[in-house]
Amino acid sequence: MFSWVELFGKVYPYVEEIRAREAAEFAEKGQIVLIDVRADHEIRRFGKCKGAIHIPMHMVRHAANTASPHHHPALDPEKTFALYCETGNDALVAARIMLKSGYKDVYNMGAFREWMNAKLPLEK
Repeated sequence: MFSWVELFGKVYPYVEEIRAREAAEFAEKGQIVLIDVRADHEIRRFGKCKGAIHIPMHMVRHAANTASPHHHPALDPEKTFALYCETGNDALVAARIMLKSGYKDVYNMGAFREWMNAKLPLEK
């Protein structure tokens, strides 16, 4: 039998946060994979973080599942990931999905606007 705290932790695993500047430094060194979980129209509007992989929120569960035919080849469970979205909410949900799927090093970078406000590199 689980305590409420244990049950809550299984349903909503804790996700570490990472700031945009730190994530950019790690990404530039190849130490972290950036994942943009926003919708296509959001990316068309402002672009995405340089080097980020676009996996829409509704596809994260399939892309992260190594047994799925929709598994994204860049999602190696041995790598480290930082997810972001428009507000940070979808990135948190997506990070929890990845943690529940067996990924170990997954961070919530939060909102894309932090990257933009820091004037970090973008791509279309």
